[in-house]
Amino acid sequence: MSSVMLMVSDCPLQDVPYPPDFTITFDAGNGTVDDGGMDDGFAIYRTERVLELPSQKRYFAILEWRYTPGRAKRIIEYLKGRLEISDEIELWHVWQDMDFDHKVRKANIPINELSTEDLLELYQLAVWKEPVTDYCYVLTRA
Repeated sequence: MSSVMLMVSDCPLQDVPYPPDFTITFDAGNGTVDDGGMDDGFAIYRTERVLELPSQKRYFAILEWRYTPGRAKRIIEYLKGRLEISDEIELWHVWQDMDFDHKVRKANIPINELSTEDLLELYQLAVWKEPVTDYCYVLTRA
């Protein structure tokens, strides 16, 4: 079981690899993670359909990241680019546990109104707390 963020679209999503010099340092003794905070320290990669996700869209991608305002800005730019060829993209934060009975909360947001604070809010949601709730921003063209 894990918390995961996904992008879902009717048009193919482009992979964005981690930068070649990107490193993550785990300190198990202190329970800390240091990823350097660089603005390009995230990855987007296509994946197969996630069965428990209640979406009718065809293309799925996993977003791996830790929030920083700079990363959030870069992700918004990525989403704006994808919305030039797609009518909408769903951005999900879910608890992935093969349970199909989660509550779902959705918010419709035009891409020109999506802010870094919105992404921080979605990132910080405790999707594993009872009742387990999956959250989705339905992003549309401006």
